[in-house]
Amino acid sequence: MAYREGLRSGVRKQLGFAFRDISEHLPGAFIIYRADKDDDELLYANHEFLQMTGYKTIDKFFSLTNKSFHNLIREDEQHQIETSIWKQIDAGNNNDYIHFHLRKADGTYLSVLDHGRIVESQQYGRVFYVLFMDWDAMHVHYSDKFSG
Repeated sequence: MAYREGLRSGVRKQLGFAFRDISEHLPGAFIIYRADKDDDELLYANHEFLQMTGYKTIDKFFSLTNKSFHNLIREDEQHQIETSIWKQIDAGNNNDYIHFHLRKADGTYLSVLDHGRIVESQQYGRVFYVLFMDWDAMHVHYSDKFSG
């Protein structure tokens, strides 16, 4: 299709970016997981997410979290965070925004802002794409926005 006569140059350029190129060079840590209240199976994490959280490999990430988004949330916040996410989605929003403490590989926690989007995937059904931002780094770089 990229070389089909009449195909616009801009469309051809967009077709040249593979998922791996985008996911590994996008300036942000993100994961993809099943959007099911009873099955929140982790499906993907990009390299930046693994680096930010200290997981050496995707296999180690899956192993240490039992492939569950639930297990990434600090225990005392789990119910509140999951309830808030689903309340936002059930209200008809495609996006959710939440602040919580994300479990790292070493068992410590990182304060993050989670921006999730629910989408329909042909292969997996409903899934969340979730972008994470380091809460403390945001305060350092945008202190003027947080203070007023």
